[in-house]
Amino acid sequence: MFFKSFKTSKLELVVILIGLLCFIATLWYIIASSTKGGASATSANPGGSPVHFLTKAGTAEDRMKFLTQFGWEIEPDPLDARDVIIPAEFDGTLSGYNEMQKEMGFDLEKYKGRRVKKWEYAVTNYPGNIRNVKATLLIYKGRVIGGDISGVGSERFTHALKLSADSHDESSGSVEKQ
Repeated sequence: MFFKSFKTSKLELVVILIGLLCFIATLWYIIASSTKGGASATSANPGGSPVHFLTKAGTAEDRMKFLTQFGWEIEPDPLDARDVIIPAEFDGTLSGYNEMQKEMGFDLEKYKGRRVKKWEYAVTNYPGNIRNVKATLLIYKGRVIGGDISGVGSERFTHALKLSADSHDESSGSVEKQ
């Protein structure tokens, strides 16, 4: 039988352990940041499994890609783009709106008092041939933090960016109105 022994000082052992810990910490950071909302948000669907979607929206192309992942077709030029401030306190209406955001995996409470960019686009493919529909996106530091689809004019409604079966019935053309 053959044995080989190595002799190390305590200092060498400490340096090796510190290097190993740094390697493990770096690996953990890379894995955690890639799964922790770097470029996607998570929404719970009725089946219980999360649904991931892109949230990158720093450019016009990014915003278009964001909306098309939900099946929306939009006019490329925005109807409106402006800075808004998320109120520091939510009233009943804004609390209800935030509940809708939470269903999509967003939470505006994290952005209370912050200035965000609000982009509005005309939706051209809303089911039931309903006209005057817009998609609104709230953007903070190049990422979508919330948004909705809403009807304006005679067809007034608001619902989440992802159209649920409860929001729209293809046969009757009914839409959840607010």
